[in-house]
Amino acid sequence: MTKALITCGQHPGVYFLEKWFPQLAFVYGDASFITQISATQQLLLPKTEQADYIHQLLNICLNKQIDAVFAMSFAEQELLAEAVELFSEFNINLFLPDLITRKLLFDPAGLFEKLNFSGIKTVSFQVTSSFAEFSKACLQLGYPTESIAVASLQNLDLVWIINDQLKNNNLDGKPVISFIKAAKIFAAEELLLLRAFHPSNQKVYASFIDGKLGSVWNSVEVVSEEILLQIGLQLQLNGLFEFSFQQEQLFNIKPFAVK
Repeated sequence: MTKALITCGQHPGVYFLEKWFPQLAFVYGDASFITQISATQQLLLPKTEQADYIHQLLNICLNKQIDAVFAMSFAEQELLAEAVELFSEFNINLFLPDLITRKLLFDPAGLFEKLNFSGIKTVSFQVTSSFAEFSKACLQLGYPTESIAVASLQNLDLVWIINDQLKNNNLDGKPVISFIKAAKIFAAEELLLLRAFHPSNQKVYASFIDGKLGSVWNSVEVVSEEILLQIGLQLQLNGLFEFSFQQEQLFNIKPFAVK
């Protein structure tokens, strides 16, 4: 049986992977002792701040006969993206995006355009670099009758919803602000990503190896596996990913991580 290491063992959000991948034998790792599981099920891992983090982790994997690593923090994924080939030389599979995929994920406009060109539907979007472009983009995306999601390209996970009509302070867990307030908040940002937003936001999780769809985790069917398969092939995904869909249109894609 394949032996896999899951990092961030202190975080409760990593333990559902046992249900997602019942065919794997898991051990958990963290930089400090994990109180909720037995000592035989865990490994003490180096901190990402350590200069030799990659080589320490590789040595641990070799000594403990680890076949695969699920890096569950963005910091770990960023560091290990440079070591995918190194680990593969020792037949250890890193379930995370490589450097090419990471670069594409940080260019959402290019990513959406690539998917649209191949026939995969995404929500309407605009990238702006000035207030004039910002105002025009909001109108083109349906403001003021439609909600607009806005985020800085420097922090795509922090999404605000522009809607002057809603009385609630949040929509699908995202803060709602007026157009005027949005203009003030983002006045200093050079590049913004604006997307049409509908509250029917649904998430699905999928694993990929070299662009090929592995398995899908979700309690309800959000989108067909055929669409996920096409996305994986077009982007040559590797690792675990979280997808957000709105009315079967892709709203967001990012590597799965718990912190």
